[in-house]
Amino acid sequence: MRITLRQLQIFEAVVHTGSVTAAAEMVSISQPAASQALRELEALLGRPLFRRHGKRLQITPQARHLLPQARAVLSQIEQIESMGNEDELSGSLHLAASVSVGNYLLPKQMSLFKRQHPNIRFNLDIGNTQSVIQQLLTGKAEVGFIEGYCQHAELMTQVWLKDELVVFGSAEEERPENLSWDDLKEASWVMRESGSGTRNILEQATAAQIPQLNVVLSLAHMEAVKQAVIHQMGLGCLSRMAISQELNAGLIRLYQTPLELNRNLLIVTPKNTALTQNAQRFIDLCCTAPILSNT
Repeated sequence: MRITLRQLQIFEAVVHTGSVTAAAEMVSISQPAASQALRELEALLGRPLFRRHGKRLQITPQARHLLPQARAVLSQIEQIESMGNEDELSGSLHLAASVSVGNYLLPKQMSLFKRQHPNIRFNLDIGNTQSVIQQLLTGKAEVGFIEGYCQHAELMTQVWLKDELVVFGSAEEERPENLSWDDLKEASWVMRESGSGTRNILEQATAAQIPQLNVVLSLAHMEAVKQAVIHQMGLGCLSRMAISQELNAGLIRLYQTPLELNRNLLIVTPKNTALTQNAQRFIDLCCTAPILSNT
């Protein structure tokens, strides 16, 4: 018995969905047939491909090396099926991005890529930096885009763009335009949750002078941070690209501070793993068509 394309499709779909049932629906076969295909693939390879984590299936470290090869084979088959245009890409591309990048930068890049390659199907998961790293480590994402740092031994990074964080407050509050270290220490802060690249940058920038910021509210979503600041719950710190609309509407104001809050936006990929053609071409587009024009 040899490995079949259906087995590779099921394997890739389970990685993406975390469930045999959802994977079966994704490739339009029955759940028993999907389970059988997965068992046959594991028997052929002589190793388990997934382990159960709660209600979801997670790819095993040994099977992680199979994932890019499986995706490459499936991508090549789709390329053969669309041979009318040798430069045409097709198939899926799995991305993960931290919140600022996923909400404010990648949609434009994805739109540009989609216009060039209309048969591409994007899957984009947006979360904090730690979530993106986990997506890459578990094989659910092929390429990650994050803010700040990543020093994981199994991942490699390249600098994509420069970004700037800014300190802002409600337009209704009366504060001096220039905030000192004492002002920052005494202020209440509304911040992103722990694990956020934005929060990590701010805490590192203030650590020498302010060991512990007075965080009155921790929130998982940028929109919630902005609304809390607008309603005078404290100072906020986000990427300039994320607050331009509120700034133009006169809802918030920026402050000058002694903080150095410039950071790199990074492209992150698994180390020692070949990228699919779709992933490499998308990275190439991102690197040749930077769009961080509002910072």
